[in-house]
Amino acid sequence: MEQQQTEMKAKRLIFIALLLFCQWTIQAGGKEEITSAPEFESIEEMLQFAAKQQGKPYRHGAEGPNAFDCSGFTRYCYKRLGISLNRSSKDQPKQGKKIRFRRHLKEGDLVFFKGSKGRGVGHVGIVYRKRGGKKYDFIHASTSRGIMIEDSETKYFKKRYKKARRITSDRDIRKARKHFKKEMKESKKELSEKAETNPVQKEEPKKQKESKPRTHTISKGDTLYNISKRYGCSVEEIKKWNNLKDNTLTLGQELIIK
Repeated sequence: MEQQQTEMKAKRLIFIALLLFCQWTIQAGGKEEITSAPEFESIEEMLQFAAKQQGKPYRHGAEGPNAFDCSGFTRYCYKRLGISLNRSSKDQPKQGKKIRFRRHLKEGDLVFFKGSKGRGVGHVGIVYRKRGGKKYDFIHASTSRGIMIEDSETKYFKKRYKKARRITSDRDIRKARKHFKKEMKESKKELSEKAETNPVQKEEPKKQKESKPRTHTISKGDTLYNISKRYGCSVEEIKKWNNLKDNTLTLGQELIIK
């Protein structure tokens, strides 16, 4: 009898430990991977950048820098943190970590609203400021007024709130910046060592200019800045070679690198 009680206690402890582990895994997981070096050190800096876009007009399908639709704006802002969001407001809720209650929202979280037609998600914004309880301000691309900061208690949006997702945190951003900084430092060191042991490599830039143009296929996380660094050219040169009017890129797009 005593042995059975001991076994039952042991099983109970194992069960509790598994529950705690699963809960920790759910809370810790779900955030989006940072695939390129963040331009900013925190979510606050990203929101300051977002606020500077106020007044720019709404245009369906636009991702900036001069006009935006709602998901194009959130995508544009999060690119500055090295994160590639899905293109549409219907697909962006599939990313990041689910926020169950509005009182748990934080600055930088994505908030989703029902569209004017149907019950599904049709609009997205970024929490700009928490104001206590369920109240917050969010920045978004309004179809009528362009980029603006709006009160969550506005009747139109209060009725249409659907869900929220947490995409990243200041801790993740700092870790990513440290990682990419270290990676860049090691890369420069490696190139320097190769140049010292093999001086012929100094002639490579001339050979590249004489060679035929190559192509680069856009993949997740690519930006014109990252691509220019990879191929040793400038962003403006890439835009000129490919007749690009802005910095917008799409997955699968092929760029000519001369």
